[in-house]
Amino acid sequence: MAAEKDRTDEAILDLYFERSEEAIEATMAKYGALLRSLSWNILGDHEDVEECVNDTYMAAWGAIPPERPLYFKAYLCRIARNFSLDKIRARTREKRGGGQIPLILEEMEEILASDSDIVRVVEGQELSRMISDYLRRQPDRRRIIFLKRYYFASPVKEIAKEEDTTEGAVKVLLHRMRRELKEELEEQGYHG
Repeated sequence: MAAEKDRTDEAILDLYFERSEEAIEATMAKYGALLRSLSWNILGDHEDVEECVNDTYMAAWGAIPPERPLYFKAYLCRIARNFSLDKIRARTREKRGGGQIPLILEEMEEILASDSDIVRVVEGQELSRMISDYLRRQPDRRRIIFLKRYYFASPVKEIAKEEDTTEGAVKVLLHRMRRELKEELEEQGYHG
């Protein structure tokens, strides 16, 4: 198993192109913990997490080839995140909550329009571009904290521990960044 974890992304992708079942094993060894963590932060339910992570492996198996992702780790994270968010949407329809998403939506509501518009707005390419531009101009630490919270859905407590700071400092930084981002979006003509 250690050898599988040490394989490069290129070597793993070669296994997919060879249609070798080792591709899934190597993917699990190298990225399984990351994908489970990402999905857990969104869902907060072990059974749903395992389902989403397994769906991620199957989706990668089905798409590679012909697709050959340039950034395999980001590719897998995006798939796992999308499966997890789909599961949250289904839960919401069933009036069940959980995970970090309700808290994140509450924090972001000052920027985004309304809950009913969130999916449409977030998926809009123009808004995504404006947010990406904002984040590219941020120092690494600020960008990392923002992404951990709003892309990976990490709890504030976990971010504080990983960044060796206090929860209060993380909350203040995120608040400032949301305010700055809102002002910048409004300057560019977006009014949520």
